[in-house]
Amino acid sequence: LQEVWRYDAGGAGEGGATQMQCSPIVVNAILYCTSPELAVFALNAATGEQLWRFDPSVDLGLLPNPNRGVVYWQADTSSEQLATLEERQRILYTAGSFLYALDARTGRPVPSFGKNGRVDLHQGLPRRFADEPVIATTPGSVYRDLLIVGSRVNEFKGAAPGHIRAFDIVSGELRWVFHTIPRPGEYGARSWPP
Repeated sequence: LQEVWRYDAGGAGEGGATQMQCSPIVVNAILYCTSPELAVFALNAATGEQLWRFDPSVDLGLLPNPNRGVVYWQADTSSEQLATLEERQRILYTAGSFLYALDARTGRPVPSFGKNGRVDLHQGLPRRFADEPVIATTPGSVYRDLLIVGSRVNEFKGAAPGHIRAFDIVSGELRWVFHTIPRPGEYGARSWPP
């Protein structure tokens, strides 16, 4: 085996302050991955040439969290909801407390998704958790037009809840929530002390 190309994603911190845990994906001969500082980049998978790079660092407000990948989504060809090609192919991923939808061809945020291409992961949580860290380190799973993601939260009393949530990939709207600790009236609630 011989090395064909090499790409430096940049952002390696001193003393292990940053990590690169992303498993790249390849779609239509384009490799998508994240850097240690949570920038997303697209490379020609055959040559290693950078096609685009998106850096969310101005939005983070937190130290970069580990990121284990991105998700690719393409609209059904019969979908009338999405008029342009740019809206039909998306890369979804999280950085800090935000979920981003990027145009898979250009790396630009999709303006019709959430607020200017991003959704705050605090959405749907009680206001008292607004300043608590809520991040997603895994890319989530796509089911039709939904992105289903878990949450990483603090591990002490009073932390934000670690719900599993489904976001509409087209609009960014929160479509449903699964409470990992059942609420009163939900299945399994009696097994949890009040």
